[in-house]
Amino acid sequence: MGKQIEYYIEFETFISIAEKALDLGCKIIKNDTKNGKVIESDSVDIISSDCYFYHFYVPEAGTYRIKRINGKEYLDHGYSSSGITLIEAMPTILRVDEKRIQRGRLFCVSDYYDEEGKNVRRPDCVTKIYNALANYVKKTTPYVETGRTVLKDGREYIYKKYVCDKYLNLIQNEGYSFGV
Repeated sequence: MGKQIEYYIEFETFISIAEKALDLGCKIIKNDTKNGKVIESDSVDIISSDCYFYHFYVPEAGTYRIKRINGKEYLDHGYSSSGITLIEAMPTILRVDEKRIQRGRLFCVSDYYDEEGKNVRRPDCVTKIYNALANYVKKTTPYVETGRTVLKDGREYIYKKYVCDKYLNLIQNEGYSFGV
């Protein structure tokens, strides 16, 4: 379990979310898969259109761990003492060849169980930063109707998503679809 907001935003908006995270005291982390290294930065220059998975590290929450597997480094970002210091941040990916728009998201775990079976909650400082970033997404990206369906009992369910105008146009007029 955790907190999550999904969105369909342009790359420039993702960069502005990362800038907001830096302003809030985070560091940006990515796995450099070519060199098998975990890279931490105080700059959005680390973000590139060919990487789809980042983390905003909240130093106030503790330290993160790096796992080494087959000589390569990987960020320990799951349900662990390392994972509760991180906010997963994924940009939206436009898959032109498939006419699909893959959602981006912000996500942070809620808690984890330590070696003694004790439940350890996500630090409040991580929740505070996550909430500020999620609110930023809500302010910068329209929350729009993306579909409707009729339920068995006759009620209508309206699907809504955070979608920028560019991607909404691709969905409505160019035959694109939303992807996970």
